[in-house]
Amino acid sequence: MLIDRYLASEILRPLALGVGLFLLIYVGFSLSKNLSMAADGLIDTATALQLVGLSSLTTLEVILPTALFFSVLLVMGRLYQNGEIAALVSAGVSPLRLMRSVGTAVLLAALLAGLLSIFGRPWAYDSIYRLEAQAISRLDAGELAAGQFVSLDVDGYMFIADDRAEQEKLHRGVFLFRTHENAEGVVHKELIRADSARLPRFDPGREAVLVFHDGYSYLLGPEGRSDLSMRFGEMSIVWGAAEQAREKYKSKARPTAELRSSDQPKDIAEYQWRLSTPLATFLLTLLAFPLARSKPRESRLRPNVVALFIYLLLFAEVSMVRTLVEQATLPPVPGLWIAYVPPLLLLLALMAPERLRQLRRRPPALSPGQRAH
Repeated sequence: MLIDRYLASEILRPLALGVGLFLLIYVGFSLSKNLSMAADGLIDTATALQLVGLSSLTTLEVILPTALFFSVLLVMGRLYQNGEIAALVSAGVSPLRLMRSVGTAVLLAALLAGLLSIFGRPWAYDSIYRLEAQAISRLDAGELAAGQFVSLDVDGYMFIADDRAEQEKLHRGVFLFRTHENAEGVVHKELIRADSARLPRFDPGREAVLVFHDGYSYLLGPEGRSDLSMRFGEMSIVWGAAEQAREKYKSKARPTAELRSSDQPKDIAEYQWRLSTPLATFLLTLLAFPLARSKPRESRLRPNVVALFIYLLLFAEVSMVRTLVEQATLPPVPGLWIAYVPPLLLLLALMAPERLRQLRRRPPALSPGQRAH
């Protein structure tokens, strides 16, 4: 039907623009972060560019449903505002018929998001973690730049030095911040200020030892309790960065088939997240149709603000339920699936009045006697 092709083409244009725009923003942010790490000597430029590409792939499973939601909202809102929907309804084309006309396109988008989540996501994260582990294992801490903060995300360390002696590979005027847990699971923050420090090269499978000379160490307990300070002449810290990088190989990087048989809460949450991505895409897109309703020539501000609020609310709800599943606060059944009950009920509530109006317009069925006359 002509209207099917028209709606599909109208939605496709802002969808492509939205995906490109969101992706461009993310790539710019990721490029800035990774090139900054390359400038600090943490990774090389080629690795930085690879990380940008792989991390961009992981965002597509979120960008695609978001762009599709706002594309449908934009196109349907314009049709309502220009009176085109009213003209179509007067010609016998209901809003429900319009939803069905783009149903195939929505299903294809949901399928694509599902493929990205089930197959693309674990492959991308597996590649990211391997690159990070390789970068850490090749890192020569003695070459870290002086005069700027250097963050090693793998360990949660923040390091800065006033100066660096090239030949001795010795940093001077050193400040180090790190967080770590004790045996009881209590998180402490540690600050180290030293006149100089010798930082090693990190080798795979070996512990690296950081040696600090002439300084102070401050161990800060939670909520200001159990704070300790120490003056030292020499202090060594064992830094198993390469091992911790390998431990970062989390459930995000595990194949979907492996997650299915796991009984770990984080694996269960990740598995349900991947499987529910197509459902989330489909429900979110269908919600955009009734949320776009407005009267002809009416301002689009109020419907758009309401739609944005509902989108943010649903996104926050799914994230919260996923966290509950990860923490084993919510059992695997119903698990993450319960997060999609409210949007489903909202969709039914918004579409019910239109369905009732459609039933009222339908002429009553004729009895056999009436057909004979």
